[in-house]
Amino acid sequence: MGDGKDQKTVTGEIMKFSLDQLGYVLDSQTGIWSRTGYRGIAYSDGHEVEQRIFAAIADAQDVTVLSAELSRQCTDWPFLYHLSGTRANILRPFQDILKGADVLEVGAGCGAITRYLGECEADVVALEGSPRRAAITRLRTRDLPNVVVVSDRLDDFKGNHQFDVMTLIGVLEYANLFVSGSNPALAMLQQARAMLKPNGRLIIAIENQLGLKYFAGAPEDHVSQPMYGIEGRYEKDQPQTYGRKTLSEMLSQAGFACSEFMAPFPDYKLPVSIVTEKGFSCDDFDAAALAWQSVKRDPQLPSLPAFSQERVWPILVRNRVALDLANSFLVVAGVSE
Repeated sequence: MGDGKDQKTVTGEIMKFSLDQLGYVLDSQTGIWSRTGYRGIAYSDGHEVEQRIFAAIADAQDVTVLSAELSRQCTDWPFLYHLSGTRANILRPFQDILKGADVLEVGAGCGAITRYLGECEADVVALEGSPRRAAITRLRTRDLPNVVVVSDRLDDFKGNHQFDVMTLIGVLEYANLFVSGSNPALAMLQQARAMLKPNGRLIIAIENQLGLKYFAGAPEDHVSQPMYGIEGRYEKDQPQTYGRKTLSEMLSQAGFACSEFMAPFPDYKLPVSIVTEKGFSCDDFDAAALAWQSVKRDPQLPSLPAFSQERVWPILVRNRVALDLANSFLVVAGVSE
């Protein structure tokens, strides 16, 4: 077929042809594929915030992951979350398997992770339920022909294409809001399993319901109330996080043959280090240092924590429970062993 770049172009064109045949229409102004009449999901950081993010990306000459122009814009939490190059660290361990892979990114947001996937030379379908956010993602990836942006719900996403890799970065916790059924999170994982190739991988990043910083008094990320998650007060119409055992069991129930858990520090949103399960159990590796030195890098710390996390992490590592109390999980689940 030729070199890898030619193959990627062919793969991208096949995906676009498939979308066209399945009733998706390309908006020539925004570059977004969507179904006629699709209105989007009710999820936003606010009109004013997203308009400012759109303008910042539109005005930038350099929209790459490590853009100094965009980095200078990171003066508040929404801009830090959507524009910081640190966001991409969550996928850096997988750079080798992403290169040349067919990737479905669910919940592209404003394109921070999408941009990294595109720069890894993956062939990317970025699925985003909000048309405005999808337009921002397309703007962030405007120079990457290997990225296709689709505005649709995962529940309704049509296609007979299977993927090598699928990502749920900060998405699974919102299953209660956007997926039907008695167990929306399990249903989302089952959908993911069906959309992967026989040797496909699902990459999940999600807060840990039992994360150490929540015991120290940090508010639950989605409802902004301390102790909400660790007390299990979630309602059926709210975002919901999970502990390691519960999430592992759901992945198995969804049909995944194996899963590996890792701990991003301080959490998955702006990770500065990632420790594997082997890293925590290796006597010759100081995993505790990566954990405690990252604490002050967390912009979502409680103002008056109940205890010093820096002093607690070495104890948790020594007693082999650090992974269960990590603030977030990075999980790779395989369709096959």
